[in-house]
Amino acid sequence: MAHRVRLALALGCALVACSAEASSQLQSSGARGPSHVQNWMYACAQAGETCTQAQNVGISPSWMAAHVDWNEVYYRSTPGDTSARLAAAGAKHIAIYVDPNITPYCPVPAGYGPDSAFFPENGENCAGQVAQFLQASDGSYARSFQHSSSGGRLVNRADGFYGGMAQEPLDIADASVWYAFRRATQQNAYATDVFEDDSGGYYDESYWRYKYGSTAVEFDSAPYPQVAYERAAAMLSSAAARPVIGNDGASSDPYDLAWATSQNVEGTMSEHAWEQRSDTQAWVREADDVMIYHAHRRYVVEEDTDAARLFFQVASHWIVYDQRYSIEFLAEVDPAERNAGVADTTFPVELVVPSRPRIATPVNEDVTVFEVAPGLFAREYRRCYEDGSPIGACAAIVNTTGDAQPLPHLAGSYSRVLVPNRQATWAAGGEPAWSPYIPSEILANDGLILAQ
Repeated sequence: MAHRVRLALALGCALVACSAEASSQLQSSGARGPSHVQNWMYACAQAGETCTQAQNVGISPSWMAAHVDWNEVYYRSTPGDTSARLAAAGAKHIAIYVDPNITPYCPVPAGYGPDSAFFPENGENCAGQVAQFLQASDGSYARSFQHSSSGGRLVNRADGFYGGMAQEPLDIADASVWYAFRRATQQNAYATDVFEDDSGGYYDESYWRYKYGSTAVEFDSAPYPQVAYERAAAMLSSAAARPVIGNDGASSDPYDLAWATSQNVEGTMSEHAWEQRSDTQAWVREADDVMIYHAHRRYVVEEDTDAARLFFQVASHWIVYDQRYSIEFLAEVDPAERNAGVADTTFPVELVVPSRPRIATPVNEDVTVFEVAPGLFAREYRRCYEDGSPIGACAAIVNTTGDAQPLPHLAGSYSRVLVPNRQATWAAGGEPAWSPYIPSEILANDGLILAQ
């Protein structure tokens, strides 16, 4: 593949004027680089195995271990399952999903309906990942759940009920919940990390009132509710048996940062990171927050789910890219004609890796240093790789506005643009696809990856 890349680049230079820098890099193309960007994927390689989402079923654990840095798996393990085979194949990270903040499988007690104001304290009936390990005190599980000021347990009414089962928040300040969370994170013997859902340190009243109709008296009764909640979140994360990636959205208010820099927390996941549409300020806030976490030496998993916006997501990832702490999570199914399994989420674009940025990440974590026109952001890299082979300089451009914009002037000279490989997914043998036809404008809410 390296030979094909160098040959294609040489032919491109024969057709399109190359810069002196590109020619120099072509002549010194022997040095190998990273084979792909640091990434995260669901790993459900057995048809009968249950993950948070059933994706990448049928892709071999050996391929996943070799090409995926963070494999998310089921929180339990049995001999011969995906976790065991990933570990045997040398997977770098095997992350298990555990949500210690809410109990989603609590049957509504007999005699009560979904609109009942109160539920009896019968938490022993809950069968969630963490609730199954709760310990009763004086015959009651009341202390492990959160309550409103009127005394009733909080119940998730905003998101409805699932199969007649209520969703109820656990009291993350309770030692029994800490114990139960630790037990839950010990069930998969092959796990290296824990993906802890909804784990941030910010106690947002508007969210609680939307979700449960009330805030929690357990925290409202503290002299400083926000501080009490942030400390409880940090203590809960510290109870995990493995280092924690928290589902926190990379929010950078002081409370979330206090949680994220606490013991045992190694990073955060930002769900739907780059799916804002026609909202430059929302994109800027997300980008700034990601860079703030990188500055605190924390991983950020940038999760996205819309294949139609693939290059907006990838180019946005490149704007805030940090070689050590950036993790790309393309959770959408690749629509290529040929795939390697059921719900294949492997994209060949992850084989293209930026390196040596022309402008370093700003020390003030202000992404507008890369703004080349209103709402238009670009970042150039002096040396880039495809599957480990040097390909010269490359660049990312992101249009965060609702209108098409002319392509901006860039310092480097580029002769091709990355396009979707519609033939095959990465796991099915697909390679990055390039076109020599660079557009004169970048469409609304779109992104481009250019190379020499």
